[in-house]
Amino acid sequence: MLQRFYLAMPTPPPGKRDEAQRLLSLERFGLLDTPPESEYDDIVRLAAESCGTPIALISLVDRDRQWFKANVGLPSVSETERAISFCTHAIEREGLFLIEDAMHDERFATNPLVRGEPHIRFYAGAPIQAEDGHRLGTLCVIDRRPRVLSESQRRGLLGLKRQVELQLRLRVQVREIQERNAQLEQAQERLRSLNDYLQAEMRERQRIERQMLEQQSLLTSILTHIPHSVFWKDRHSVFLGCNPQFARDMGVSSPLDVIGRTDLEMPTLPRDHIESYRQDDRQVMESGVPKLAYEEPIKDSGGQETWVLTSKVPLRDAEGAVKGVLGIYADITERRRERTALQEAKQLVERHAAHLEAQVHEAHTRTRQLMEYSGDAVFLLDEAGRVKELNAVAERLLGTSQAQRVGTAFELLAPEDEREPLRQALAELRVRGTVRLEEQGLCSATGGRVPFGIIASLQVAGVDRHLLVVCHDLTEKRRMEQQSLQNDRLAAMGALAAGIAHEINNPTAYVLSNLAFLREWRDGLERELSALGGLSPNLEQMLSEAREVISESLEGGQRIRDIVRDMRFFSHTADEAWAPVDIHACLDFVLRMAHHELKNTAEVERHYEDTLPYVLASEGRLSQVFLNLIINAIQAMRSEVPGRHVLRLRTTREGAWVRVDVSDTGHGIPPEVLPRIFDPFFTTKPAGSGSGLGLSISHSLIQKMGGEMRVRSEPGNGTTFSVLFPIGVRAGQEDGGR
Repeated sequence: MLQRFYLAMPTPPPGKRDEAQRLLSLERFGLLDTPPESEYDDIVRLAAESCGTPIALISLVDRDRQWFKANVGLPSVSETERAISFCTHAIEREGLFLIEDAMHDERFATNPLVRGEPHIRFYAGAPIQAEDGHRLGTLCVIDRRPRVLSESQRRGLLGLKRQVELQLRLRVQVREIQERNAQLEQAQERLRSLNDYLQAEMRERQRIERQMLEQQSLLTSILTHIPHSVFWKDRHSVFLGCNPQFARDMGVSSPLDVIGRTDLEMPTLPRDHIESYRQDDRQVMESGVPKLAYEEPIKDSGGQETWVLTSKVPLRDAEGAVKGVLGIYADITERRRERTALQEAKQLVERHAAHLEAQVHEAHTRTRQLMEYSGDAVFLLDEAGRVKELNAVAERLLGTSQAQRVGTAFELLAPEDEREPLRQALAELRVRGTVRLEEQGLCSATGGRVPFGIIASLQVAGVDRHLLVVCHDLTEKRRMEQQSLQNDRLAAMGALAAGIAHEINNPTAYVLSNLAFLREWRDGLERELSALGGLSPNLEQMLSEAREVISESLEGGQRIRDIVRDMRFFSHTADEAWAPVDIHACLDFVLRMAHHELKNTAEVERHYEDTLPYVLASEGRLSQVFLNLIINAIQAMRSEVPGRHVLRLRTTREGAWVRVDVSDTGHGIPPEVLPRIFDPFFTTKPAGSGSGLGLSISHSLIQKMGGEMRVRSEPGNGTTFSVLFPIGVRAGQEDGGR
């Protein structure tokens, strides 16, 4: 036969468990599907040359394939199926696996690799074995014709196989070294982090030690200068330390002379009370509960018995276990002498206390009545300044309920920029007992500011201390102040207008009369010259220009006369007398006043009812309201993108009412703002552009004249303010009863 087998005794096929371990071993080397490496390529070239074969491979047997790490003679092949591979048989045996002629071997005669490419006839494979004993693949040489290997070629092939195994071990060692280097770098990084942490800990420890030294120094200073005697003992009632005052009480010169002694060794302590002292020590240490402020006798350095007020507390270690007792006492001998006198005064104090209790009860009753029947907002706070109760007036003015505000710090009810003065006032109240704030804003539920004048007092009821805060609503007062200021301005403007009208009226009449005379004179001159036989072109042009100049002058003079008439009308706006008012005349007057603002902003459309009756009102105040509404409409339209805007004034009669609508085509009012536009001091204009009182005052004026003011608006489609007046009925009187 042509083939010969140089094999050890056959071994049974590996089980599934061994195969799984072999595949894990192969995977740990990380060789599969890696790029070519010169070390392995050199070995297969040397194997092919030494064995005289055209093909040499380093083959790794995977689960379902054999993959070639190095390849000579099969340049286009990187792997084959494991089921048909020669290497699968080679790794199942030890030693060299040799097939001298595959065509005459029943195991391989029909193999596709024998019948087809690469037409294997000769195969010699040396198993590549890992250190753990698993065979990973082979170093093999292949020829397309039968052949025999010499003994030296077999030894050379096995030697090269060992070089492959050496390369594998070196690869593992390199990977292990790299992993150890990475671990070392991580350890070094952890060491650096630990070093940084330790340095930070050392700095923190040094800081704590400095603090402890400072605290120890402070404690030593306190113990030295405190006017009380302080001592501390261990669990056996042996003194561990004391302050100088205690040492003096014990008749020794220094606290060091006390350390290590017991009560029995203290010369000044009464012997009949020592057991009581030690029993107190044991009680405190065993229970862990302090024993505070009890009286007991002691002898001073002169042997005189004195009484002291003693407190003892347990000393604990870092784990919280009781390790001793700390005591402090103060001389109360003089206090005991005074106790007799105090006993004599006890009955008087009790009677006084009963009287105070009655006063407290009466004060509590008055507080309750004040909260129930006061017309002002009343808050009852605890000593920390948190709301305990508030009356119905406070709920109504702030738009909130008691349940929503109880437990809230009172200062948080103020706008953020007004909280600090309120906080300082409450702190002053706790010291002085009473405080007053001329004006303090509080926030309503809708976010508005409500101005209050505040008077607060400290209420002491036994051990309870409460803060009673009475808040007077200043909204109407501020509105009246603004209204009075507006009235003063109107009066001043009226006086100015009256003076100007008086000064201008006569010269204006004189100028208009002369201009009318000049126009008649020019017309007469033109007729006379025409009768004389015609006019020259130059003279005719001059007369025509004179006619235009005189006409323009007359028109300007008449405009001045109208302005003077309006100013004389405005000069009577301060008159608060009620009288029948022509709504149309009032609206036309206001339009003339606003003409300069209107002409570049919007066109005016008047829709007046022909037979509109008069209303009983103050014409000046009515003009003020209409002017405010028109100016607001102009501002709403002016802020829009330039375009055609219209201001519409419509009057109509609705039953027993006269209705006036002022409509604009401006940006409109958002729905969330609409309910608040009549609130005092509320404005959507930028800071400095308005006080927020215009609509509030106008609304109030209309109401006091017996009317109503309504508004409807849609963002982007303009706003309409409607003013309604009763016809010919005097609904009320203005301020002052006029």
